[in-house]
Amino acid sequence: MDILRQARPQYGVIIHPESGKFLPVQPKTELEIGFGNGEFTVQYAKNHPEIMLYGVEISQACVLRCARRAYGLDNLRIINTDARFMLRELFPDESLQKIIMQFPCPWSKNSDAHKRVTAKDFADGLAAVLKIGGAFVMVSDDEPYANEVWNILGGHEALKAEDFTVNPEREITTKYERKWLEEGRNIYRVSFRKTGSFTVTRRVEGEMHIKIQRNITQSDIELLRNIEGKKDKSFWKFGRSFTDGKIFLLETLTSDDEFEQKFYIHIAPKDDGFLLRLDKTTLAFLTPAVRCALSDAAGKLS
Repeated sequence: MDILRQARPQYGVIIHPESGKFLPVQPKTELEIGFGNGEFTVQYAKNHPEIMLYGVEISQACVLRCARRAYGLDNLRIINTDARFMLRELFPDESLQKIIMQFPCPWSKNSDAHKRVTAKDFADGLAAVLKIGGAFVMVSDDEPYANEVWNILGGHEALKAEDFTVNPEREITTKYERKWLEEGRNIYRVSFRKTGSFTVTRRVEGEMHIKIQRNITQSDIELLRNIEGKKDKSFWKFGRSFTDGKIFLLETLTSDDEFEQKFYIHIAPKDDGFLLRLDKTTLAFLTPAVRCALSDAAGKLS
């Protein structure tokens, strides 16, 4: 996360949401998922000062490029995370008036079907966080994928397929989009409208602390190195440990259905034992896999 820490004070637009808490929204709040280098994102925010725009991108390099472009904007907030897993965790029900996705990967292999826009978890998340009457708009250069999204999302109980346009006139275009059009490739825009109430179960919690009623030594922590665990779609693995002689940091990797996080478990003396929690210097959401990792570490140290 070093690249983000360097960018935050300089550009002032990068945020990492607090685990288990929704982001603040305004009456006119929109979201772009997967903004790439941020060319469209920044221009869209400039053209629409009346809205609050959030952008979500998994690539740290892309986040930094967008932040540089966005310098001075006060109606754009950038989030570095995986929207496929986190969309429902970032926003409350019926809070967004529009969600935009531009040229998402079609994930053509059957084994990657769960990563598509049409995956049930993602479609349900869209349906939950959109306001009634709000819109989801996807632009793609892949006709089969656009057709798949049109047919499957159009059948969702809370979404209505509204518009399918080939080579639409667009307020803003990206560099790659302009190149593709010059090459004679078609662009497909599919739009949907939320028509009824819908909700989903949230999977991320706020805080978790586990107390161990015994003394912990460096040797105890080192025994956890390279231990792995798995439960349902959650996976975790412990790595190296560090200490100042009193407090221990245990490097941990988790995955929730391929939503990966790397962080430290903070293990420190507390009364007559030790307390385990997420280290506050690392950025992690308290997902099911993270909760499993904390519980597993505490159980083995006990």
